[in-house]
Amino acid sequence: MKLFFRIFVFSILICSSLSDSNAQVGINILQPDSSAILHLESTNRGFLPPRLTRQERDNIAAPKPGLMVFNTTDSVMQYHNGECWISTWQRNCRDCAFNFQLDNNAGYIDRIFSNSDTAQLFVNQFAGDTTTIAVYIVPNLPQGITATLSNFIVNGSDTITLTVNADIFAPPGIYPVIVQAVCGNTIGNQVFIVAVDTCFEVDINTPQTNYNLQVANSLPTNVPICVVARIASGVTLQNTAAAPVFTTGNLHPDSRVGIWNKGDFLARGGNGGAGAGLSGGGSGVGDNGTNALNLTVHTHVVNDNGRLYGGGGGGGSVGLIQAINLGIGTFTLGIGAGGGGGAQAGIGGNLGTGFGYYAAGQNATSGIFALGGDGGILSTPINFNLFGANFTLTPNVEGGDGGDYGIDGTQGTLTVNVLVQISIPLIGNVTLLNQNFPNPPPTGFPVGGVAGNAVKRNGNTMIGNINDGYFQSSNIKGRVGN
Repeated sequence: MKLFFRIFVFSILICSSLSDSNAQVGINILQPDSSAILHLESTNRGFLPPRLTRQERDNIAAPKPGLMVFNTTDSVMQYHNGECWISTWQRNCRDCAFNFQLDNNAGYIDRIFSNSDTAQLFVNQFAGDTTTIAVYIVPNLPQGITATLSNFIVNGSDTITLTVNADIFAPPGIYPVIVQAVCGNTIGNQVFIVAVDTCFEVDINTPQTNYNLQVANSLPTNVPICVVARIASGVTLQNTAAAPVFTTGNLHPDSRVGIWNKGDFLARGGNGGAGAGLSGGGSGVGDNGTNALNLTVHTHVVNDNGRLYGGGGGGGSVGLIQAINLGIGTFTLGIGAGGGGGAQAGIGGNLGTGFGYYAAGQNATSGIFALGGDGGILSTPINFNLFGANFTLTPNVEGGDGGDYGIDGTQGTLTVNVLVQISIPLIGNVTLLNQNFPNPPPTGFPVGGVAGNAVKRNGNTMIGNINDGYFQSSNIKGRVGN
């Protein structure tokens, strides 16, 4: 080492002796710049200062101000300012300096098996005081893509997890996620490039009936896919019979679906019950309403001022057929009423034949403001003559009402007073029967139908701006859940 130093000094002396009176040294240049004591020129080589680890640098005894080394531990040029070793961009010993590195600079989100990707950020402060290092994400991502950090403040050193999420509605593409770390006048930047894969895109701009997302768009069923359906504002979707208004269909169970709804899902209501219920045939139970949205896979639902209305349940019917022996003859009483239809478009119950006295239930109305139909009503006294006797039937008969959107149909009631009198000369009217029927009173007539769900999950995960529960709002009517 001493020999090397002597040779180096000797070379400098020779170069100095060849220089002009200004004692300048030029290497690979005959005329050094007048402002430089040492001028080096090269087109294929650089200046290589001493390369020391941080520990080796710190072992230098009494370093002179201006002494320069390359710190291999921190990969930075440093010089001694008479007080401490600092990097070239630092102003003084208290200026913060740190390393900021990313373990992985690229990510991928397929939105089928994963909606996110991560990377690790390594922060290590190697110079300056204990000033806090602030770490943050530069906001430059489109809607639907978010980036978060596990920690935003570092003192000394730390490992921070960067997580990038892309929901199913996010636009596909390649996006830079810029993370900055700032401490004093020192700013570090790292860029994580994330690729977001494409999904099938379905735009629904016209009215639909019994819409099946998979069938309508010939989507594959044997492989997982992601698909986004967007229903335009003002578009009405309806259904018939028991089918839901909108179902995601027979997709592969690992598929992912996004539904952005601005339209109106109006589910058909159940028909009102018909028949005796108590006797005379027919169950009399109101039909259930149908579902607005039926899920078969993991689905992200955003109801953007759209309407999800489950069909109302049909009302239960009431009826009574009973033979009454009066002594002068047997009278068979037949009376009843049908249940009202559920909103929307549920048909009122109407037995048609089989009862002497029967009031059909009303049909429900249709459209956004549809209402369930009322159950049939018999309340006006009925008079007739039979077997030479005068009959007066005073009914209190009401079929169950059909439910409005998302509301169950109701149960009906039935009682009727039967008054039978005969007129005997010189005596006047003699009462043969004055009794209420049914006797004893029934414990319950047929029930109304259950309203359809606004959203039927069928055990599938649903995320978005709708939670499980029961709703009667302007946007959701009915149950949301399994």
